[in-house]
Amino acid sequence: MADNTKLVWKTDDVLRAIDDGAINRMSEAVNEVRTVTLETLSGQRSGRTYFVPGTQKTYTASAPGEPPAQVTSGLRQSVRGVIESTGPTLDGVVGTPLSYGARLEKGDSTMAPRPWLKPSFEKAQDKVKAIFARKWF
Repeated sequence: MADNTKLVWKTDDVLRAIDDGAINRMSEAVNEVRTVTLETLSGQRSGRTYFVPGTQKTYTASAPGEPPAQVTSGLRQSVRGVIESTGPTLDGVVGTPLSYGARLEKGDSTMAPRPWLKPSFEKAQDKVKAIFARKWF
């Protein structure tokens, strides 16, 4: 009786599994950064105290260098995480569509920066690296 050997290439299945794994990990990483960003945008600040416009409520503004204070929570509620794929490239994006988000992050001629996004990325960096460093198979 002869021994039969059969060689089967399953590259399509392997490539699909790698793509699915990359998307899952990117999603996990984006969610981690978004969660840290929401934490960064929470809590008390140490700047001046103001009245919320049109109300008798007060809030404490952020001091230069602190993440922005949340008066209406509009910035915090606008933070989104998405995955963008262009050809072989997979990008995880966390940010806000609100134009004042960048102004707060970087400051301008009338206001010192209130960084909130870059510190969030830096704080999440080790967990994001760990997500992509796990064994793939």
